[in-house]
Amino acid sequence: MRLSELARGRDNNFQLIRLLAAAAVILFHCYALTDHWTDEPLWRLAPELNFGSLGVKIFFVVSGFLVTGSWESRQRLVPFAAARALRIYPGLLCATLFTILVAGACGTLPFAAFLADPLTLDYAWRTGAGWELRHQLPGAFKANPYPDAVNGSMWTLPIELRLYVGLALAGLAGLLARRAAWLAAVAAATAVVVAQPAWFPLAPNDQVTRELALLFALGSLAWCWRERIVVSIPAAVAAIAFVAWNPAGIGRGPLLQPLLAYVVLVAAYHPRLQWPAFNRTGDYSYGLYIYSFPIQQALVQLVPGVAPAGLFALALPATLAVAVLSWHVVEKPALGLKSRFRSPPEGPA
Repeated sequence: MRLSELARGRDNNFQLIRLLAAAAVILFHCYALTDHWTDEPLWRLAPELNFGSLGVKIFFVVSGFLVTGSWESRQRLVPFAAARALRIYPGLLCATLFTILVAGACGTLPFAAFLADPLTLDYAWRTGAGWELRHQLPGAFKANPYPDAVNGSMWTLPIELRLYVGLALAGLAGLLARRAAWLAAVAAATAVVVAQPAWFPLAPNDQVTRELALLFALGSLAWCWRERIVVSIPAAVAAIAFVAWNPAGIGRGPLLQPLLAYVVLVAAYHPRLQWPAFNRTGDYSYGLYIYSFPIQQALVQLVPGVAPAGLFALALPATLAVAVLSWHVVEKPALGLKSRFRSPPEGPA
């Protein structure tokens, strides 16, 4: 079966995959925020990986694939930008406010002084804008094992927003409509960055950001070349085995990104793996991702010495409750406004 035969409408497992990816990030942060970094299970098995980085990598593959499909279904800048803004900003603004409230309630300053502090105001507008993240709030979580971040999960959002801009520019230039040209452009850009890493246009210019950009690009290319991609469970199993075996370090090195992208797409679309009933629940993955970190920091402060497993058992249901509320009250109604710009045919969200 070709991916193009399956990637029609909304019959896929992306909602489940994103939820599991968000839960993986929460699990990793339970170890990081209690200063048990190297005890994290995946890190112990494969030091090149951890559940946090794996979850984030999955998000960027899914985003590259679906957002490219979103451009194809609209092919105009305003409807595309509106769809992206309505997906990102309502939850982001609520998560920014939520983080400020939780940090202020747990902090050492009187609440009025906390709200009036220039650091709080700077955090509110910069983080809420999504373009430049701030990590600290005055007096917040200073006695915690990881004291210098109030919502570390949101570090990926400025990167993703910039990739949306890059994708829109590629669409306006006609590259996304000509898959060979888009492949050549991505290959050329990758070669340039490998030869001259300092020329990479996104900040922070580090290996992690470059890998996330590559995963987003691979997801985008998979959408454009979906008619040529065979969806095979045995091939996906072989890809997982190759990563686990990791011969000469290439399974979890240069080949990790394309292998992971392929496994994610097979898991999303192969008919034998479909779970249609799950899609009748809400899409709580974004909420899990953006609300979890301050909840975990607050729990670490309230339960001194909490173990990673205990923190996960407390944080996951608490964050899920907030995510459910966010989805039904804020995110889902906001997404309903996309029809005011254009009502596209069935396709990626």
